[in-house]
Amino acid sequence: MQQQATFMRPIFVAVWSCVSILAIWQIKVGRSDRSAVMVTAAVLLASLLLSSFGLHLPITTAPMLYLILLGLFHLGLVVPWVLGAYDINRVSWFTPYGLSRALALITYSLLAYQFGLLVALRGEAFSDDSTVEHDSKFEDSKLFAAGNSLFLLGALMFVVGLIQLDPVGYYKLTYYDTFRLRAESDPRLFGAGVMFASIGLCLAVAGASRIRLWITFLCTGVWALMLFYLGFRGPALIICLVVYTLSLKKGMEFPRWFPWLCCVFLLVAIPIIGMVRDEPLNARTFNNSINILDAPAEMGQSIRPLIETESLVGPTDYRHGKTYLIALKTIIPNLAFRWQASTTEELDDLPPNQWITALADPWMYKNYGGMGFSAIAEPYMNFGVAGVVGYFLLLAYALVRLEQVSIRSSYALATWGLILGPLLWTTRNDSSNFFRPAVWGLLFLAALWVFSAGISFLARKKQYEKLMFNAKSPDANRV
Repeated sequence: MQQQATFMRPIFVAVWSCVSILAIWQIKVGRSDRSAVMVTAAVLLASLLLSSFGLHLPITTAPMLYLILLGLFHLGLVVPWVLGAYDINRVSWFTPYGLSRALALITYSLLAYQFGLLVALRGEAFSDDSTVEHDSKFEDSKLFAAGNSLFLLGALMFVVGLIQLDPVGYYKLTYYDTFRLRAESDPRLFGAGVMFASIGLCLAVAGASRIRLWITFLCTGVWALMLFYLGFRGPALIICLVVYTLSLKKGMEFPRWFPWLCCVFLLVAIPIIGMVRDEPLNARTFNNSINILDAPAEMGQSIRPLIETESLVGPTDYRHGKTYLIALKTIIPNLAFRWQASTTEELDDLPPNQWITALADPWMYKNYGGMGFSAIAEPYMNFGVAGVVGYFLLLAYALVRLEQVSIRSSYALATWGLILGPLLWTTRNDSSNFFRPAVWGLLFLAALWVFSAGISFLARKKQYEKLMFNAKSPDANRV
């Protein structure tokens, strides 16, 4: 089996190389948008095949999860359109022309990402150099308890923050009402609650024993269903994905039909919630008709911020890292006694997701809506095509290294989840959605590790002093 895998690897590399050359040639000659879509989709498919069968990256590893979501959020709309499987009239903003330059950026990102995987693995099959064994290093009762405590605190903060938005009519809020009220009133409990609950679940599953995992599954299910019903589909799906993959890394086994059942559920639930979240919480109807491709088409609308950004930003307009600096500033919490709305007036000082909404859809921006952003658009916005290539090359390398050290301890597993969860969310948003939860999660994990190490040190010191005392006592010298 190993010899067959070694034999097939050069074939997959050769196929990927041929597709890559075809894609670059297609970009240079400037064919039609439809052909550009198909070539970009071919690059994604070749990358998935090479990564899965050539490099033996399991689908639940960090590099594969990111690659799948990157492709889904940028090609989920245009590929069904080109294949004639989806009525593009269902998407009001979409115009079937002027896509080629955005598709070229997607192609560059996929090629750079795959090349980064090859460099990180040196063309060899993936190995994390360890196996999951059911011993104590993958269970940590302190980590589990702290994670559940933080989850409960975050969930409570979220509920209180939701009620605080409209104490009288909170049960009649729509999804877009929550955005409007969060812009007009103090949103800190609401936003911090989502972040703390997600961090808590990640810590809890990393430290849980086989039996305690079911407690975490219950908490995750309740939390995700609540977020999903309220209309916050992205955070709900990301935390479910992180908890599921962390459980697999700890040796948990699920029925083979379970992932397929989840996919079918999401194909139906995502578009339904997308429609009913415009209705009040206490008067939602679920009798809407949907297309089975509405879910991937809606996810694939992250190509819009990329199209708009590419058309608005040229070589003289690059931000040279400014958007990442804006994102880093969000790490610092707002601890003012009295909350005040942001007084930012300059468009260039807005985070990328707000900036593109203000320029591309002013009505949506004025009504506190948003179109998200794109993991490809942000490096382009800062450094152009070179930024896209460099960003995805380094990202792929970093994710392989992260994956290789994840199965070492419960703290390593927690680190994996705390970094990957926010990073997956940035495939359709900007870096401000990564730095804040990732840094706060890692700081909390570090503080917990220091506390746990201190407790262990004091316990060992006390035990040593007890042994020394017993050794010096008169009874110890009696024959």
